Amino acid sequence: MILHRTGPDAFLRAGGRGSATKTLVVCAGDSITHGTASANYVDLLKARWNPQGLAFVNAGVNGNLAWNVLQRLDSIIACRPDVVTILVGTNDVNATFDDTWAENYRKEQKLPHRPDRDWYRVNVAAILDRLTAETSARVLVLEIPPLGEDLSSTMNQRVNAYNATLRELCTERALPLLPLHERLVALLPVGAVAPPYTGDRNFMMRSILGHIVLRRSWDEVSRRNGLTLLTDHVHLNNKAAAVVADLISEALTT
Repeated sequence: MILHRTGPDAFLRAGGRGSATKTLVVCAGDSITHGTASANYVDLLKARWNPQGLAFVNAGVNGNLAWNVLQRLDSIIACRPDVVTILVGTNDVNATFDDTWAENYRKEQKLPHRPDRDWYRVNVAAILDRLTAETSARVLVLEIPPLGEDLSSTMNQRVNAYNATLRELCTERALPLLPLHERLVALLPVGAVAPPYTGDRNFMMRSILGHIVLRRSWDEVSRRNGLTLLTDHVHLNNKAAAVVADLISEALTT
């Protein structure tokens, strides 16, 4: 598990919220939010909004499922946020790829339960209920992005089901669900044949190293892998990260 150097714990150790902060936004999630294996939408938000008095705390942790985010809520709540964004579920879906993936996630993320959709519902519900009960923050939930760009795949059918769960949870609590999946799907080329997502971890690692070591842009990594918005079937390139930043920015202005 890799914690963000500017995550909630680091933010609190540095003194927490200062009097000059007009609005504090905590962005909670997994590696897509953490922004080292994926284009960093939190940095995009900082560039847009910091001059206007908004501060952002990156509460993304690589590999996290909804259960892991729930375990980290104390430090998120302690930041005294005005807004909390939640983008989590990619790993919950990915853990259902096969038995090997499920076991890897259980070991690496120290999960007490084999990941499935019902458990995802329980954990997201607990996250939303704690945030609404223990903070005065606006809670903005984002849809899960596609897993691979073949929208007919089994994994993307599962993404759709998990997003339906998010929709139900947000509707029950009168919380907004920002249409990330919908926006990303609209940007995929019509009629294009996407390469299949095979759950190859080595492929993911090669893609990340292509960015870090070979200094290829995330968009270039996508192009080399035959993808449009995702770098390695899981993480976002620059174009997709900008969609996340746009959705959150739109919500912040309303």
